[in-house]
Amino acid sequence: MEVIVMRKARSILATLLLAAVTIHVLWIAVAPLVPYLVSSFVVVLVLGFIYHRMTRW
Repeated sequence: MEVIVMRKARSILATLLLAAVTIHVLWIAVAPLVPYLVSSFVVVLVLGFIYHRMTRW
């Protein structure tokens, strides 16, 4: 019985470790792009606001 519990705990820990490594690698890939994403989001918001102001009744 204890062997099954230990095996299950080890499996859960291995899954958590794999998830943590995956998230870390994704963050390393995405982190350099964050300033570009934020600035492009701001540009789209400003253009959308201008379009809204120009085309409303």
